[in-house]
Amino acid sequence: MKETTMRITKLALIGCALLLSVLTAGCGGRAAMGWSAPVVDDGTLYFGSKTGKLYALDLATRELLWSFPSEGVLAGIYSTPVIRDHSLFFGSYEIATSTFLIFQSQDIQGRGYALDLTEGKENWHFPKDSSQDPEPFLGSPALGEDLAYFPSSDGSLYALDMETGALRWSFESGMEIWAGPTWRDGMLYVGSADKNLYAFDAATGDERWAFTAGGAIYSTPVVSEDLIYFGALDNKVYAIDADSGDEVWTYKTENWVWAGPVNYDDGLLYAPSLDHSLYALDAASGTLRWTFEAGDMIPASPVITDGVVYLAAREAGVYALDAETGDELWRFPKEGIVTVLASPAVADGVVYVNADDTKLYALDAETGELQWEVAPGEWE
Repeated sequence: MKETTMRITKLALIGCALLLSVLTAGCGGRAAMGWSAPVVDDGTLYFGSKTGKLYALDLATRELLWSFPSEGVLAGIYSTPVIRDHSLFFGSYEIATSTFLIFQSQDIQGRGYALDLTEGKENWHFPKDSSQDPEPFLGSPALGEDLAYFPSSDGSLYALDMETGALRWSFESGMEIWAGPTWRDGMLYVGSADKNLYAFDAATGDERWAFTAGGAIYSTPVVSEDLIYFGALDNKVYAIDADSGDEVWTYKTENWVWAGPVNYDDGLLYAPSLDHSLYALDAASGTLRWTFEAGDMIPASPVITDGVVYLAAREAGVYALDAETGDELWRFPKEGIVTVLASPAVADGVVYVNADDTKLYALDAETGELQWEVAPGEWE
């Protein structure tokens, strides 16, 4: 019980003091947690809700296709779903409660899931038994050729067989790995709270190099040609040589760079910061092109499509910006507060927002006008 209590204390302190206090300005009082970005695939929207379930919504009819788990709920879903062929992969935050006589204990765990995309039925979960006991999976998984890579709060990275969920290899860093890994051309890149960005042979797990930043890394790296971009809690955006791990350039912001930057085909790198600003940097040199100041912290990566940047800024809601100039095109809501902690999804002229109030909002991509909204809890 002592070990379990220590793990609960560790996760509670980290989760509340860092994740929730910084990004949501408070902890506790909720049945479920998380901020999962929505994903659109072939006319279906997949998203993890704060009701503790992962949903599949038919966008043409707005009918619920399935929810997972079909019975019960998960404590939290922070992981954005990743789709390959007919399978969906995501990680969870789970709490197992056991009772002996008058004593009750809770064990905080993490699980990686693979679901059938059509019906939402479980193909497999990891771990299958108690031989592994990982802590919550907060970062989104990455998919390689035949492996799925799950980061864990216990500081480990787990490489699982995509078909069976069997463990192929694992790596243990010095501290929690909340950032999602990135797979590119047989290499895997992942950041850790131990301040290191690691590069691995994706098939074997052999470490190729490690780059030490000046602060913890909670952002998913982005790889573009021969450079890797990521942010850290030393307030910096980094560009690293993908082959050697050597620093190419850095750019200093005024607060933590919590979420990962996004590279676009216009030669710009769009980097969000908790200083309320989005920075458009020259991807090759790190030179500032423009900056946009939102009304609140920017805790999630922007989404860029058709020359427009879509941006979540905590209690300020969602912005649409001109990607070339940074000029504001619209903001939702125009008045009032809607807290958004996850990246939006954009498809077929609609922006989908998975908000902290448990509602899913569909906005017109050109105007930001609300098209429809749904509260997933009403389905249960």
